[in-house]
Amino acid sequence: MDITELYKKMEQENIHYITHDLSSTSAMIAHYEDITVIVVDEKKIKGQVEENTVLIQELGHYMADAYYRTNSSYELIEKMEQKADKKAWEEFFPYEEIKTLMKKGYITVTQLAEYYGVEASYMARCINYYYNQYHGFDDKTNYKK
Repeated sequence: MDITELYKKMEQENIHYITHDLSSTSAMIAHYEDITVIVVDEKKIKGQVEENTVLIQELGHYMADAYYRTNSSYELIEKMEQKADKKAWEEFFPYEEIKTLMKKGYITVTQLAEYYGVEASYMARCINYYYNQYHGFDDKTNYKK
């Protein structure tokens, strides 16, 4: 994925981008009243692929309205992270597009991750979600729960 597309999406949504040292994560999103900011610790980001992944994850929080406080319960944090990931995957890696890519020969998680310019571990979680949600990638057996 071209990073300029992600920055353009942030601009369209009036999401600010700032860099700051973060203690326990490489990025976070903050939302207060009508201000939304994605904060990135550039010292912890090791290249374009990692930055793409982080921005997509944080944009997922914005699109899904999946926010939590740093002192929230583990259960709430997990719920909001899953909600954000699902929204990000549906927006940036749509199921039907992935099926089309698979038909064109992008059959491994690594190939799909390289195509989208994101980390393979993030793409693997996306593929696992879609596989379970749609019962695979075969046109004959796909149906949504």
